[in-house]
Amino acid sequence: MVGFKRACLRQSASVGRNGRCGNDAASCWPALYWTRPPLKHMLPCMTQRRSDAAVSALAGLLEEFRRARIVAPSAEKEGMERHAGQLTAWWNERFSGFPTKGFPYTSFWGEYHRGRRDTHLIDVIVRLLADRDGGETTVVNVACAFGRQARRVAARLPHARVVASDIDPRWERMARWLRLGRSPANYTFVQDNTFASQLSLRPTAVVFFGACGSLSDGAMDHAIDSGAEYVMCRTCCHDNIGGNVTVTARRTYVNWFFRFKNWIHARLQRTPKYAGFYHSLRYSRSAYPRSAAGRELSDTDEFLAVAGDSPDSDICRAIIDLDRYLYLTERGFRVEYQGELFVAERQ
Repeated sequence: MVGFKRACLRQSASVGRNGRCGNDAASCWPALYWTRPPLKHMLPCMTQRRSDAAVSALAGLLEEFRRARIVAPSAEKEGMERHAGQLTAWWNERFSGFPTKGFPYTSFWGEYHRGRRDTHLIDVIVRLLADRDGGETTVVNVACAFGRQARRVAARLPHARVVASDIDPRWERMARWLRLGRSPANYTFVQDNTFASQLSLRPTAVVFFGACGSLSDGAMDHAIDSGAEYVMCRTCCHDNIGGNVTVTARRTYVNWFFRFKNWIHARLQRTPKYAGFYHSLRYSRSAYPRSAAGRELSDTDEFLAVAGDSPDSDICRAIIDLDRYLYLTERGFRVEYQGELFVAERQ
């Protein structure tokens, strides 16, 4: 039965791209509705269209992974353009200026220049919140580390209250000591655990700029649970979902970097005083895939295998992110996505 459901989803996913049913009856969306509750009657038309396209993209990229068409630059580019091209086009139509130079982002230089994507994301945050009508605007930057990006947001949105939070306050203290950035009057820092937040406020937007692995999922759930209108973020370290610290070894600089990083993560996981810093039992292996659609298309073992290949694969990172995309959509958000960047608006 599970295999049949996955076949229905894979075949019907083409409708998200083509907007019509194929000759095979199994490729029609009624086959998908037979396997899971229809979102069509619960979501606005525009959100439904994006949800269909995301299911299509996730199904297609999973097939690329299963056929081992990953890692090689030509295969990665072709697969991403074929299956996720529509989502990229929608992002570019709405938010021009995505920094394409230095990609693919799984390259060493793509990692080095990820700050360019953060700058683009801050531009998007400012655009969406600058002219917002009614009430106070509160932006919470979870997992803020040094707080540098939160300060930039605060400087660009002087009317907003910007709260930076992190479980480890030493990084933010270090930034102040080194004077790594001016702290605007509307900026504050609060020590808080993203996995078990104690913040007693309802944010307008939850933002983050590279929350490692499951920390990205904890931050998204914090936004959902706190009633935030927006989630705007850049995910990272997809290899660390579910507490995973093992990656497929390859002879590349970026792969070596991720293996070294995971050696550190493994030590931190075994150290009691760092409990809750990068992982939570709420986001153990069995929590993945996150979305109902993702669980129809794949399973935990496959997702952890995808995570292990993600340091060297755009396709693998996008698989994990598209599952997050659908998770947010299923909870009433309209989502835009490109290159690890999310903009999700509560409908």
